[in-house]
Amino acid sequence: MNLSALAARCARVTPRKPHVALPLLIMGMLYWLSSLPGTPLPGDPALYALFYWISPTVQNALHIPAYAALAGAWCWALGAWLRVALMRAASAFAIASAFGVFDEWHQSFVPGRYASLIDVIFNVAGAVLGIWLAAWVESKTRTIKPQINTDTHG
Repeated sequence: MNLSALAARCARVTPRKPHVALPLLIMGMLYWLSSLPGTPLPGDPALYALFYWISPTVQNALHIPAYAALAGAWCWALGAWLRVALMRAASAFAIASAFGVFDEWHQSFVPGRYASLIDVIFNVAGAVLGIWLAAWVESKTRTIKPQINTDTHG
């Protein structure tokens, strides 16, 4: 199965109101990650060490796919309420971007961390990418027809 067919198959899952749990879960994970102290503290769980070996440059670059996933998840989940694609996209972009700003502000209170305008720009760029990817996936559902099995062998 190629990427377009996989995207079309995933996009055919009709969002329902409980599906809002997915973007909320992503937001919770991003909030938790931004709550990690900038430097290891005595008594930190061993799990935190996994995040300290990632260089700051890579951490900054990871904002883009993280916020793309968040905006894409919101775009999909909002389909349970908003039928107009432009409204879904605008709402998902607004939620993801606002959360990106809020999360940077929150990070400014975490020991060893700071808020960064570059990170906010990466968050917004990721939200744009996520909306674009969601639109691409949605377009694939309109252009790729489901395959009908015409095999008559038992």
